[in-house]
Amino acid sequence: MADTEALPRLREDFRKQNKSVFILGASGETGRMLLKQMLEQSLFSKVTVIGRRKLTFDEEAYKNVNQEVVDFEKLDDYASAFQGHDVGFCCLGTTRVKAGADGFVRVDRDYVLKSAELAKAGGCKHFNLLSSKGADKSSSFLYFQVKGEVEDKVEDLNFDRYSIFRPG
Repeated sequence: MADTEALPRLREDFRKQNKSVFILGASGETGRMLLKQMLEQSLFSKVTVIGRRKLTFDEEAYKNVNQEVVDFEKLDDYASAFQGHDVGFCCLGTTRVKAGADGFVRVDRDYVLKSAELAKAGGCKHFNLLSSKGADKSSSFLYFQVKGEVEDKVEDLNFDRYSIFRPG
């Protein structure tokens, strides 16, 4: 079977599995594009965005998107937002310029790890993490060190499937 024939069949087979997905960080550039692509391809039966505020969508394609507004400082109180999803995408992140060093660590490490833990406890089988080229827990640069540390700690949660994306 030629590749051009295989992809539509794979998509259809995936749709038939009736899977649900959540996206963390859908208000950011990458998360927004990911959400758009998911909706265009209609791969998931349920799409949920989890974030600190409700997002406004003008297009009809977004009408069935579920939204869970959480306080990342008290994520344990929102464990139900992470329950019942087969797949999770974490696109959370900030910069030291925006949040300072402590804020960066809180968002890019603490929020991501707590979210991954809650996703695992909620039944998520496949966790996808947006990280960074150069991620290395041994790096002398805080950014790369935090990204590498998070990759390793999420791996330790033993999801059935774990994917790391490292844009450059």
